[in-house]
Amino acid sequence: MNQPSEDISLLLVLAGPAGSGKTTLCERLVAESEKVERVVTCTTREPREGEVDGVDYHFLDATQFDRAIDTGAFLEWAEVHTNRYGVLKSSIQDKLDANIDIVMNVDVQGVANIGAVASEDKSLAKRLVTIFILPADLDVIRERLRARGKDDEAEIERRIETAKKEVELWAEFDYVIVTKSKDEDFAVLQNILSAEKRRSSRLS
Repeated sequence: MNQPSEDISLLLVLAGPAGSGKTTLCERLVAESEKVERVVTCTTREPREGEVDGVDYHFLDATQFDRAIDTGAFLEWAEVHTNRYGVLKSSIQDKLDANIDIVMNVDVQGVANIGAVASEDKSLAKRLVTIFILPADLDVIRERLRARGKDDEAEIERRIETAKKEVELWAEFDYVIVTKSKDEDFAVLQNILSAEKRRSSRLS
């Protein structure tokens, strides 16, 4: 009987409202795992204090972003809160080919776009795992956004309105993590990764 020689590399895509903790989960998974890396996303927004080009994001101007769209360089891209974000196909495929697991966080629209591409790409579909980070309630999100101190009240309320629409779509994901403590959420994420790497349908 043929046996799988090694675990398959996976693309874990986390989504959820702003302030749900998805970025923190991604960063911790990379920090505490030997073979998990983060995708550096392209964006047209201005860098925030302390952010480094090529590390936190690839910061592109509108012309550069348009060129990437026109050449088909993005796996997915979307406009979010007046800025555009995109994931380069090359940054995904190179790591998967090297048997490196990838974790990334995008907005709900971005996950739908990735799913559409995966429906036409069997290799990507075999590696894709989608996870929704669902806050216990929107008041938690509001307070987390205020604690960041990066957005004014008008921007926070706009993000809350977006969050109301996003949370209605949690059932479209492979998994949902209803947020509790940071450690509990992280333990669930680790369990998902471990189980999915052993799913027989991915290894056949």
